[in-house]
Amino acid sequence: MSERFFLAAAGNAADAAGSRVLWSGRCAVAEYAFEEPSSLPRWTLPEETDVVVTEEQVVYRDAATGATGELSWPFPQHLRVQPGNRDTGRSATVTQIQLVCAGPGGSFPALVFAGGDLATVGDADRLANVLRQAIARYRVDHAAELGIPAPQTRMLSRLVIGPEFNNYQGGEGQTVSLLGAAAVVEPEPVYEEPVYEEPFLQPYLPSGPAAGSVPAATVSSYAPMTGRAEFGVTPPQVLRPGFDELAQSRPGRPADEATLLGAPDLEARAADLAARVANLVAGGIDYDRHANETTTNLSSLLARPDEPLGRAEQVRRTAARLAGNSARGRVAPRRPADDEMGSTTRPL
Repeated sequence: MSERFFLAAAGNAADAAGSRVLWSGRCAVAEYAFEEPSSLPRWTLPEETDVVVTEEQVVYRDAATGATGELSWPFPQHLRVQPGNRDTGRSATVTQIQLVCAGPGGSFPALVFAGGDLATVGDADRLANVLRQAIARYRVDHAAELGIPAPQTRMLSRLVIGPEFNNYQGGEGQTVSLLGAAAVVEPEPVYEEPVYEEPFLQPYLPSGPAAGSVPAATVSSYAPMTGRAEFGVTPPQVLRPGFDELAQSRPGRPADEATLLGAPDLEARAADLAARVANLVAGGIDYDRHANETTTNLSSLLARPDEPLGRAEQVRRTAARLAGNSARGRVAPRRPADDEMGSTTRPL
């Protein structure tokens, strides 16, 4: 267990010098948890431990290990002598002197003396009488400091001259309650300052990469990872050559009606053709929209030299030929399916 109320570090116990010694000897010393039945000792010192009882406290020291401890008289609440049994061998028990104190959290740590110079029940009774008188006299003398009221002080004075312990081997034992006891304070845990290690052994230089780092270009799996959604990185937007440049340089404009319909306007073609026919009939004046091209009079192609015709006959034949050619040259609107599939068969 981690609780140790009566054992100090080596050499830290108070010395008995300056106080009158009431008893000294050697015996085994241990600390028990009195509130726990059949509890194991928290710590033990051998029978060669030096024990000194003074007017103010009991001090013990193990010469072999240097372990020391003490118990001052304001703290014991019960003093008990527990005689050993009459059995022999492994079932035999030794006589004990128990100083039980009130601890924090309902605990009752007990300082126990046994063996050594306390080999018999009579030896234990004599030491118990010394302890009872020393504790009672100390509290009577320091009643004001300890805050003990007058009625308890008078009862404590009776313990100074009260009946002595008188036990026998195998007996039930005797217990004396000591009024005005103070609760022992739980010892503070020893704090050890943590040791911090420097995680970086080399200083950081902003002008160069950190020690142990490698460029991202040397990692083969780094480039495919940059565009993945789970990494939260958006790939850069690069213009497509030959397409996005033209789209940005040329402003958009709506398509003409002929492009949307897939074929030229038939009414415009008919009006243009009628105007050209009228021009031809009127005198063969060139109506072509292309000024640099030369045209031939249609009447010269329709009339043969060996058949001179009158003007009325030429107009009639020209109109009949134009009527026949107008149905043959009619163009149907282009269908999107023909443009996409590249079909060359069209109904005429």
